[in-house]
Amino acid sequence: MGSILCNEPPRRLCGLWLGHLPAVVSAAHRRGAFTRGLAGAAMVPETFDLASCVVPCSDRHPGKLGGVMLHPRWITAHELEDILPDSIIRKYLAENIHRTLATPPVRVVQPDSAGTVIVMAAGEADPGLSVVKVLYERSGNKTLDPPKPTLNGSVMIYDATGDVVAGVDGAAFTGTRTAAIAGVATQWLASSVAIQTIIGSGLEAYHHAKALATISGVREIRLWARNRQAGELLAERLRALPACQHIGVRVMASIGEAVRDADVITTVTGSPQPLIMERQLAPTVLINAMGAYRPTTRELASDVVRGARLYADSVSACRAEAGDYLIPAAEGLIDWPQVRPLSEAAGDGTHRGRTVMKSVGTALFDVICAESLVHQLQMRHIRQDQ
Repeated sequence: MGSILCNEPPRRLCGLWLGHLPAVVSAAHRRGAFTRGLAGAAMVPETFDLASCVVPCSDRHPGKLGGVMLHPRWITAHELEDILPDSIIRKYLAENIHRTLATPPVRVVQPDSAGTVIVMAAGEADPGLSVVKVLYERSGNKTLDPPKPTLNGSVMIYDATGDVVAGVDGAAFTGTRTAAIAGVATQWLASSVAIQTIIGSGLEAYHHAKALATISGVREIRLWARNRQAGELLAERLRALPACQHIGVRVMASIGEAVRDADVITTVTGSPQPLIMERQLAPTVLINAMGAYRPTTRELASDVVRGARLYADSVSACRAEAGDYLIPAAEGLIDWPQVRPLSEAAGDGTHRGRTVMKSVGTALFDVICAESLVHQLQMRHIRQDQ
């Protein structure tokens, strides 16, 4: 049986050295459990039973961990879907979106010959949970046999003392968190939610379609992908979900057909060039631009952004990374004071005309998602005890 080596007694992990973290979490992701660590110390079993991994604890984190301490476990992509429903994380994010981090988050983007390695770390201003995420962006993964997600990696969640609470499949965690951002934007900003269009067919497309399907009033989900077969496979996967049983899921032949008269369009591609033009759109539409996140890449043409009501999950991050806004700003078509943070959108209401919400990902939402996950684990334990 594989194990993680640590300097604490069995079933208690504390103070993993960050320098070893990529090896630890990468191995954990590959094997579906914690499998590596520091040499010469006690071992923790690879498989945990949830009920036995949750024990009463002191009130050292009142209101944060709810008087219950979780001992570490690995959470697979499938388990995450079961533990943290989209409606739960969306509601929790909406309620906590005004929170702040202790300091500006750590974010390292390191290109290599196979793609990009991204390391992010952040903790709450009021000491509670902190998160370290290691993601590998590997376009070649889709050509492997069997194929793997192009965004792969792991997330480690720590409590305020440095104890590991959980490790999570990084791609599923990121997809769940990002889809929750799009869901909050849709609930707050969309004039109608009946017709949802998803541009893309990868893991993020799955998570976004799955999450948006749980919003009341959705009647149809349209999909468009460069690879029609990938789109059909995604549609088949979505149709099997309970949330999609009464929703039409269609694969469209062209982007124009997919976005025509759509109420909400969500883009989840890494496209370097614009995919959507103003002439293709209905007069009133919300666009959640969730994909391209580099200064030189974008999914929306400048004329889509010009004249639209503009939001960002993080204005500062978008000013550094979001080509969807940076390029039209450089062209003189938008001014940055026009771009409002999503956290201020709850009271803005709907809008006749185009609305664009751009997301490049922010560590605050990782922390909020992690806390929601921990709360769900605790609630499961409480229900088991009743």
